[in-house]
Amino acid sequence: MKLMKSTTSPYGRLAHAALIEAGAEPEIDLLNPWADPAQLIEINPARRVPTLVLDDGTVLTESYVIAAYARDIAPEESHLKSPAPGAYEIAGLAQGVIDAAVYIMTGRKITSDDLANPAFDAHPVAARRRRAMVEGLTRLDAMADRLSETEIGLAEIGVVNAVQYIDFRFPDAHWRPEIPALDAYVARVIARPSLQRTIPS
Repeated sequence: MKLMKSTTSPYGRLAHAALIEAGAEPEIDLLNPWADPAQLIEINPARRVPTLVLDDGTVLTESYVIAAYARDIAPEESHLKSPAPGAYEIAGLAQGVIDAAVYIMTGRKITSDDLANPAFDAHPVAARRRRAMVEGLTRLDAMADRLSETEIGLAEIGVVNAVQYIDFRFPDAHWRPEIPALDAYVARVIARPSLQRTIPS
């Protein structure tokens, strides 16, 4: 199988980390989706990463679809097989934080073609997305004791993904809330191969 992803995409990270946790080792095709690479356009009309091409030619798109596939192919004894309902709650909150951050990055790209230009961040919609990030991270910090350090599933991947993506895209942001429990959790689990090998860069 081949996974098309970007090293900066939190969606690509979710898919890749889930596949690693399932025991899969896909071939990685790193690309820039903003550049509309031909190999991506040919198989994914949405022109987004991650996109997973299976050995039989089947194409899977969208991070949570690929994560669901990872669960399906994981060994029967895998921790990915039967997540508790609470894990979905945490995974959803983490995804909301990521979506809000990506929304702002997309706004920057549209308005200035420069992901580092924060001019868009003054827009009221961007302010609303910032509040979503702050409130989501704050709520997740209160749930940190529900995260496993040995069975890394959607909730755990999502939380690490959210915290590190915010720090990657908004370094030294004055609005980042204090999340001591989450920061400590990330520090404890970041050596896990699925998380270490997918750190945004």
